[in-house]
Amino acid sequence: MIIIDVISDTVCPWCYIGKKQLDSALDQRKDIEFSVTYKPFQLDPTMPLEGVDRKKYIERKFGEKTAKEVGLRISQAGDEVGIKFNYDKIDIAPNTFNSHRLIRWSLPYNKQSELLDFLFIAYFEEGKNIGDTDILLQISEELKFNKNDIKESFLNDVDRKEVEAEEWSLRDLGIAGVPTYIINNEIIITGAQSSDNFVKLFDKIAS
Repeated sequence: MIIIDVISDTVCPWCYIGKKQLDSALDQRKDIEFSVTYKPFQLDPTMPLEGVDRKKYIERKFGEKTAKEVGLRISQAGDEVGIKFNYDKIDIAPNTFNSHRLIRWSLPYNKQSELLDFLFIAYFEEGKNIGDTDILLQISEELKFNKNDIKESFLNDVDRKEVEAEEWSLRDLGIAGVPTYIINNEIIITGAQSSDNFVKLFDKIAS
């Protein structure tokens, strides 16, 4: 078995692109057994809970000209893997902590990958505020989670410290950007990779 830990954020476009590439590689190597787990990482852990105006936030972070150049590069990379980034629909840059909690809760149901697809589509393609618990509850319902259980979990904050500790343990390992992939607890790969690169690595490990 090949064990893959994926450290990503739900508002990271390269994480979305990287997931598409990883999923493609996994589909090409169905003869290999994989265990894939998604781990939390917030690109901006200081983000207010209610989020901020995305356009102003991005321009303040990169500058208007660079923001446009980065957006174009991301859109082109997305087109190559079948992703349509609809930045015009995105009004809010959200706090992603609760989305990471939801991903953690989905692990026992073996639905992390499916949930992450829903979150990426909701944010990048539909422009939804995935920091809003009502949006997260809607996504939970689509995946047949128990809405009342999820709602109660959001309210009681019982796992907040656990999720925070997991994220900071990854930062303590030296992880400073996403996506990052840890293969078999020893090989660390940073940045979105092509499906071909993943396949070559899997074949090398399997052999």
